[in-house]
Amino acid sequence: MMKRRVIFFALCVVAVLLGAGVASGEEGGAAQMALEIVQNAQALDLGLDNMNLTSVDGEPLEVDEKFLGLLRAKLRIARVLSGLSELSGGSGGYDMIQLLKAFAESGSVDVAVAPFDIAGYVIYHVILPMQLEPVIRELPVYYRAVVSTEDWEEKFDKILDLGDLNAGKTFYLTGFPKVNKEAAYTAPVSVDLRDGNMSLYEFDSSVEAWLYSFWMRRYQDGSMETVKKILDWLNRELDDIAGAKG
Repeated sequence: MMKRRVIFFALCVVAVLLGAGVASGEEGGAAQMALEIVQNAQALDLGLDNMNLTSVDGEPLEVDEKFLGLLRAKLRIARVLSGLSELSGGSGGYDMIQLLKAFAESGSVDVAVAPFDIAGYVIYHVILPMQLEPVIRELPVYYRAVVSTEDWEEKFDKILDLGDLNAGKTFYLTGFPKVNKEAAYTAPVSVDLRDGNMSLYEFDSSVEAWLYSFWMRRYQDGSMETVKKILDWLNRELDDIAGAKG
């Protein structure tokens, strides 16, 4: 039961980062289902020999290890979000971002130092097993790209009003830079797992647009700074782990 509760809490943390909620049903049952969601995402075979990767025009992609790390994280996140949606009956469940913002504003949790008392469980039971480290590392890079762009708030407002990412090109057309310029990062990608366990077809996005969209959603819901502090904390924890291994 303790492991299920820990996984449930850790999944709530990931849900905060991704802008999703967790069902507000009876904790034990929800925790067990949350554990199964995580296990299903972890079990995906995302080796290159099990993935068909094509660009939006159907051509094979030239990819590097960094791209593959981000793509694998994206696929596992997509599986988790799908499970969370089913778990919450499509209602979104708890508004976890608002909860964390309330903690931060009340002073009961210092998110700049250690936002969670069971920090290690978040890292060891979700982030590392699900191989989410690449996206945890990369999101702050895109945060800096966003806030260093002149009039970035107005640009986000314009994109939100348009409601069309134009395969991610809208970010560039409004003035945001290409952070990763290779075609694999900036073009929509289709993924089919050869074992039939998952498919992902994105006609209006790309890996880079996905990372920019993450911060646009956080801007829209007013949680950018809180989530940035959580990401900074996670990266410090990951640095400590890497240092210990070294």
